[in-house]
Amino acid sequence: MGSSGLARLQGLFAVYKPPGLKWLHVRKTVELQLLKGLNAAKPPAPEKRVCFLLGPVEGSEEKKLTLTATSVPTLTTHRLVRGPAFTSLKIGVGHRLDAQASGVLVLAVGHGCRLLTDMYDVHLTKDYTVRGLLGKATDNFCEDGRLIEKTTYDHVTRELLDRILAIIQGSHQKALIIGAVYARDAAAAEEAGARNRPGAEDHRRLHASAAHSGWLLQTG
Repeated sequence: MGSSGLARLQGLFAVYKPPGLKWLHVRKTVELQLLKGLNAAKPPAPEKRVCFLLGPVEGSEEKKLTLTATSVPTLTTHRLVRGPAFTSLKIGVGHRLDAQASGVLVLAVGHGCRLLTDMYDVHLTKDYTVRGLLGKATDNFCEDGRLIEKTTYDHVTRELLDRILAIIQGSHQKALIIGAVYARDAAAAEEAGARNRPGAEDHRRLHASAAHSGWLLQTG
């Protein structure tokens, strides 16, 4: 790829994260593969420089040495001297998945990192599939955790699960509504307190009078 390939690496793309891998490991693997492709490009021809080499005079039997101007390649830009041309790449992550989760991981490279904020602001719908094991409890709520409790689950039915999920969903929706109402009331109370603060009305009248007369009133 080279520099021209780096200029084309702009935008968003999606990769699959398998279970058992951390999202940071997936991101690092993608970065290493992209860097490998960039550094695999054929390097440009090295620049030439003039070097004066000491050697015998051609066609002369005398043992005299002279300086001869010779064009030699410059090795300062050689890959074995300076190392790989690209050592890091800016890659952004749109969201994070747990180590045991699997699914689509949105990554961004180059100027595409700026689009991650826009993608977050539009609040795209996310679809999750939850898988669980009945009758066992672990210390980290994952199947690879230490078993701390075991019981029967013959009494668990689809109707009971639907009822519990409905209760959980209702409590979450209630919490969202309460939070929105609290934020609205807090903003209204702050605005009312600013209006009813002692001296606030006199300050507004004085500021309006100064603005009407053309004077600029500066307050500390």
